[in-house]
Amino acid sequence: MKKFYFTRKNLIEIAIIFLFAVLYVFVFASVDANHTILAQGNPIEELYLGMGLPPIGSGTTGYVTAILVAAFMTLGDVGVITMRRLAKFKEERFFSFKWLIFSFLIIVLCLALSVGVGVLYISIAGGKVLVLLTILGSTLLVTLLLALVIGGLLLAGVGIYVNFKNINKPYRFFNVAELEDLEADIEDAENTSQEIQGDLAAQFGEVGVEVSGSGSGAGGVGGGGGVVSEVMAARKLDDREKVFPSLSRVDREYGGYEAPVRDVTNITLEQLAKEFRLYLAAHEGLYFDISAIRAFISSFGASRIVILEGLSGTGKSSLPRYFAKFISSNANFIPVQTTWRDKSSLVGYFNDFTQTFNETEFLKNLYRATYEKDTLNLMVLDEFNIARVEYYFADFLSILEYPEEEQIINVMQLPFDFIPPTHLYDGDLKIAPNTFFVCTANKDDSTYSISDKVYDRAIILDFDDLNEPFVATAKYENMPIGFGELHNLYEQAKANTAYRLSDEDLAKFRILTNFAYEEFDVAFGNRIFHQINEFVPVYVATGGTLEEGLDLLFATKILRKVEGRFEDYIKNGLLNLEKLITKEYGKSAFKESRHLINVMVKRL
Repeated sequence: MKKFYFTRKNLIEIAIIFLFAVLYVFVFASVDANHTILAQGNPIEELYLGMGLPPIGSGTTGYVTAILVAAFMTLGDVGVITMRRLAKFKEERFFSFKWLIFSFLIIVLCLALSVGVGVLYISIAGGKVLVLLTILGSTLLVTLLLALVIGGLLLAGVGIYVNFKNINKPYRFFNVAELEDLEADIEDAENTSQEIQGDLAAQFGEVGVEVSGSGSGAGGVGGGGGVVSEVMAARKLDDREKVFPSLSRVDREYGGYEAPVRDVTNITLEQLAKEFRLYLAAHEGLYFDISAIRAFISSFGASRIVILEGLSGTGKSSLPRYFAKFISSNANFIPVQTTWRDKSSLVGYFNDFTQTFNETEFLKNLYRATYEKDTLNLMVLDEFNIARVEYYFADFLSILEYPEEEQIINVMQLPFDFIPPTHLYDGDLKIAPNTFFVCTANKDDSTYSISDKVYDRAIILDFDDLNEPFVATAKYENMPIGFGELHNLYEQAKANTAYRLSDEDLAKFRILTNFAYEEFDVAFGNRIFHQINEFVPVYVATGGTLEEGLDLLFATKILRKVEGRFEDYIKNGLLNLEKLITKEYGKSAFKESRHLINVMVKRL
């Protein structure tokens, strides 16, 4: 949450005005003939009289009035600074008509109060109002003169000291000394970071080299020293427009307001699946089996992560691209690089030397989604297993398991007095509920294997075969659908008892999972059962059957873990599993699982 506060510069400004107010009272007391705090004929009094100003002999009345003027002078300054901070807090320009009027009214109010209260006091005390006000104005003139002299002497002294200290260094208008100090801090931070890590970097091989080194491009940890130097460099952050230019540009684009909610189309999930399939065939020349379309649409109702895995050229990347086009949503393609090692490869890193945050396209699109909350936002990680997923995507794998309100990714650590972009609260970015991660994965020697940790958290769709072309009888157009409407369709499907798994259905399915556990030592945990209860009702709502939904998840969640094992008992176990499926569901059910079993048996 954003905080309202005064910066150190503001406190310095207040302190200077307060010192000026004290100097004003001191000058008044020094030239007052009745109650002077210095001996008569002191330099301040000589200066005052030498300027031809009227002598002062006001007594207590004058002192009280001078103190009132000094107090309201300080109060007015605090009021104007408060207006400046409020403008910053509300993300508005201070030099706009509204804030300038507010500041002007504060100054006028304080001036009126100081004069009004002073006049009232003088009248009660029996003094001469006009004479005393003239004397107060004359004293203010001398105070200004003294302040200029003292301030000039202080600046000259500081200038002599700074230049004498840096006498052998070249002069620059900008603060090169600060930059040199910053570079020294960064170097110290890097050394400290390396000492702390010790032998840890060597244990992790190339990953450790990236962490302890300066990094390069998006693949490095932070382009200069990692977390330690990032924290040290953050002490000198400039305006957010310079530190986060792209995110600030998004703020200006939307003016701080969310994009409007879309009109409801009243389409059903079954219609959506059918018409999207025909749209692909008619407009894009892409042909998918209806079960693949149903599974793809249903996957967003069960998990924030969807993995499209299979042979190259089977339409894995095209499916999210054209689905986004069909429903007028966003599909942001992020090609994964082999050098990616940690979160900074996705969200970017702070550049110590330029004092700016290197904003990636991934971060920009993730941030934009916080404004377009009624637009489905697909973050497509293309060829996401060309680098180790468990490294660069680890934070997201964990965060997406949390409750929706806690799905927050830390972008960078910010200093207290830095005001970040609107939706970057204290350096943290909440992952919008409309954001889903679609990951395409190839199966070849150039890619890394995907661990069970990743598979268990995602819905997996296999693309191993090219589908036969068919004729679309009509030119189906795109159908803009808001995320809110799509989410409601998912929730309605899950709440529909006709689509949900009954206790009998779960008991029958557990016979298969128990057999897999006993025969292959493959567990089917609570997370996967939760995905089943989320996925199957939505799949049925798209026009599929309950057995087809169970078949898809059994093949991708259970049999996938057996694939690649070559123990002697595996082949017999697979054959017995096929018989069990036939016994419980019939010969025509569980086609995906039967196909995968036959493929694995042939390899054994």
